[in-house]
Amino acid sequence: MMWEKGIAAYVGLGHSLETIHNYLQLAHNYGYTRLFTSLHIPEADAKLVLNDFQEFVADAVNLGYSITADISPQASTMLGVNLSDFSSFNKIGLSAIRLDDGFSPEEIAAITVSSGLDIEVNASTMTSATLHQIYTAKADLTKIRACHNYYPRPETGMSFSLFAERCQLFRDYKIPVFAFIPSQSCPRGPIFAGLPTIEKHRWISSQLATKELLASQLVEGVLFGDPLVLEDELASVAALDPSYIELQVKVEADASTAEREILFAPHTNRTDPGEWVIRSQEARKICQTVIKARTTMPRPTGAVTIDNQDYLRYMGEMQVVLSPLPADPRVNLVAHVIPEELFLLNYIRPGGTFRLKEFIKYES
Repeated sequence: MMWEKGIAAYVGLGHSLETIHNYLQLAHNYGYTRLFTSLHIPEADAKLVLNDFQEFVADAVNLGYSITADISPQASTMLGVNLSDFSSFNKIGLSAIRLDDGFSPEEIAAITVSSGLDIEVNASTMTSATLHQIYTAKADLTKIRACHNYYPRPETGMSFSLFAERCQLFRDYKIPVFAFIPSQSCPRGPIFAGLPTIEKHRWISSQLATKELLASQLVEGVLFGDPLVLEDELASVAALDPSYIELQVKVEADASTAEREILFAPHTNRTDPGEWVIRSQEARKICQTVIKARTTMPRPTGAVTIDNQDYLRYMGEMQVVLSPLPADPRVNLVAHVIPEELFLLNYIRPGGTFRLKEFIKYES
């Protein structure tokens, strides 16, 4: 699975162009390639926007960003750009413009053919009927992508179920979908409560929010909605690999070297896993050393276990427990998935790949 990482940056909010440039450069160094900006943030200083926008865009283009701008008629007038000539946005350096309200399906379809720009539609508000109208109006679907809203006010973000439903609309047309994750290090004012698409992501780490979005396989990319995210947070999201689900685990102090070798190898859930456990299809092949029995303990949800020598030919079998199981003297409890990530177990499908990472401190 390919995925793209994006950031947001805005002029007119009191940040100097030098500060924004340094942020764009930092994110670029971590592999971020998409940039979202908006020209109609109510709190932005219109004069600063007018003075700084084109220089800001040119700088981002030089760094290799693909830039999407949320454009309103008022902002277009301010920039001296005619909404009837969308090619002029391309000349400024924008890669895509986000169309929200005010455009009919037929107009959107026509713009995809004539503008030379990618057109981004609002994934959060799109209906099946409207998307079908865009399609039947002979839109160039290769020029359309979808991005969800972000929601500054707490309690207004989307539920995950509605988010998934809206994403599926676009997947049926093979249109890529993007979503926003919040920053815990630098939330944007004036509310300072993050800019997530999904409400339950508002107060969790950006890395964990991204893990769920990647595990769901509903999006082709994620973007920080908040600007000027700190380096540690940028790095934690950039480090994720969409080809497997990563689970952080706390390892038992008496885990042996052989057990740790099994724990931190790449794993694939069997295509016929048990009802109560995720089963690694690689673990028993990795096991080259006798696994001795240790203290027997009950196996709660999220327990990571390895069968010891008393389980005979099953020695080395590694499982992640989905439903609580009793203690078994043939099974060593080796690690626990951290509580914050237990919900990710639901995303490990039969045949799905996953890896365990030792928890040291929670990554933001």
